[in-house]
Amino acid sequence: MAIKNNIPPKIPSRKSSFRWLVIISIIFCELLVYTWIRTESTQTILRVSKGQEAFVKKASYHKALSVERDRLKSDDRITRIAKTRLNLLTDTANQTIYLPISLLGEDG
Repeated sequence: MAIKNNIPPKIPSRKSSFRWLVIISIIFCELLVYTWIRTESTQTILRVSKGQEAFVKKASYHKALSVERDRLKSDDRITRIAKTRLNLLTDTANQTIYLPISLLGEDG
């Protein structure tokens, strides 16, 4: 013999369905925000590392240019160019040119 219960089955009310929808929506939004933050932080880290790499390249290039400038400005190089290309001598006594007073101008 079967006993029949007169208890109606529980049908979830609209209020509880709405609450679950709100909770699921909040969790979904939190996950979206978390994903967005992680993506942006990763992109920022990549940008910073690229900037550091560019800085290191420019710093080494600047150092190489400084070394080259110092080499080009060296006294030995300038003396060698003066002797070979400009035919200048280190003996300055024979290279002095004296101008007559008439060419200097008579102002006073």
